[in-house]
Amino acid sequence: RLASVDVLVDETYAPQPRSYDFAAFKDTYELSGSEAYGFLTSSRVARVDGTLSEGDDLDWYEARLARPDWAVVGLARVLHPGLFHTRRFFRNIAASEAPEVLKADSCKRTLPVCDATAEAEAIALLGGIEQAADGAQHGAAVAALSMAVAALAAKAV
Repeated sequence: RLASVDVLVDETYAPQPRSYDFAAFKDTYELSGSEAYGFLTSSRVARVDGTLSEGDDLDWYEARLARPDWAVVGLARVLHPGLFHTRRFFRNIAASEAPEVLKADSCKRTLPVCDATAEAEAIALLGGIEQAADGAQHGAAVAALSMAVAALAAKAV
């Protein structure tokens, strides 16, 4: 069955994910590398430890907001090398990719939990919907929904 698998997502627990590489993967699964498995010949073995904190916490589990759109783009980058450049969550250990470490000093905003003088800001929702200061919602998702409702209303008339 493994012979027909083109891409494998390895979710093996690694207490030190930065040192878990393709050699460690092959050792874990007792592979020599000469097996005729599609994921070996195409060099596509993904892991969800592509972005880590400085303490080796996986962003996949520790991110403060769920971002399925980032997960899709991150996996698409592994599935279709060269088409997608945004790296998030996933890394391809068969292509010798190391985890990207997200450092505190790379944060663009200061959160109130980190600095008592920082002001809380609205968090944009998926789909481009944002809450404006006056309570109005705007964004591409609202526009698309409005157009769909208008189309349904036109059909009803």
